[in-house]
Amino acid sequence: MENQHSDINATVPELSLKGIPSTILRLGKHLADMKYQIDILGKNGWAELTANLHGLEPSGEWDGPDDALTFFSKIFPFAMLPAETEPLGVFNVPTERVISRSGQWWPDHLNGNSEAKLREHLNGPFAAEGTSWYFLPALGVLLAAQGQSRVNYCRQHHIPYITARISHLDYPPADRFRLYHVTRGATRQSWIVMNDRYLQQIHLPRITLPALTTYGVHSGSWPLTFPPVERIFDELHNPQPAENFIAPCVDLAAVKARMKAEKEMEKRAKKPVKMALSDMDITNIWPVNMTLSFFFLVALVAAGLTAGEGWMGGLSMLLCGMAGSLLLFIATPVFLVSKRHHRAYQPESVAPEALEEPETVTESPPTTPAA
Repeated sequence: MENQHSDINATVPELSLKGIPSTILRLGKHLADMKYQIDILGKNGWAELTANLHGLEPSGEWDGPDDALTFFSKIFPFAMLPAETEPLGVFNVPTERVISRSGQWWPDHLNGNSEAKLREHLNGPFAAEGTSWYFLPALGVLLAAQGQSRVNYCRQHHIPYITARISHLDYPPADRFRLYHVTRGATRQSWIVMNDRYLQQIHLPRITLPALTTYGVHSGSWPLTFPPVERIFDELHNPQPAENFIAPCVDLAAVKARMKAEKEMEKRAKKPVKMALSDMDITNIWPVNMTLSFFFLVALVAAGLTAGEGWMGGLSMLLCGMAGSLLLFIATPVFLVSKRHHRAYQPESVAPEALEEPETVTESPPTTPAA
């Protein structure tokens, strides 16, 4: 089988791995081997698997094996959607370097006739039809988008090369990343920041951290120029899509802009304004107002009936004056206090202009297009 494949497809060039360091080549092979082993374990369900590397949805439901790009994005942060990719052509690629998905069929699903047709197709001049794979030279690995199940067939039958249509897919260089290990209370997390702006949490540190170290990513101390760690912990509850990243992230520049806007609102809230006692958030101020209004009206009626004469008229005039003065004092804005003391005060929302995406200081990595 191997000899047949190599003879018939001898005219197809082999995908060049020249210039890729040996450590990166080992890393790429390790990733492809890991995906193959995970698919084997998850063949009959995900019960024997741990973490979230085999299509396990956040709800806990199993949705079949992950496709290659999803699997890759769970391990390597800031993996990008192949919105635009550069086609390279048709190549013979090393089977051991292809990350695929074995969800449609397995080799043992084939009968003698269907397997013979598959072998004929793999050895024929149109073997690349129905394939679309992405080559990441930065990691020495290929991601199968179409024509995925044949990868595991070739693995099980020890076929070293597969003919496929390849497109180039970039991954940012290691010097654009920085790892940070942070804690809040008893919680410890690892974060990675790209271009000193975009942040993603490392969800699989036992797998991702060694892989990133091999790739050349270095750790650092949390910079004072970044938002406080406590704030980022809160922001991670609601990460947002950004750029062409597959996974959502925290935009540190946007967080800093929101914090600045919040400080401005806090200053405006503290700025003193003229206010009456009736406007302030004072407990039981309305019963006091109603009581004073009652005495004012009763005294006013009594003063009118007695025409202000005699001791009853004098007392009613006195009560009327006192109650009226107190009501006027309560209703007149003579106090200079923070408007946060207003009984109807509500914190202002962040100004829309503060939520606009800040300009990117460092250019985002070039993306390669989708086939």
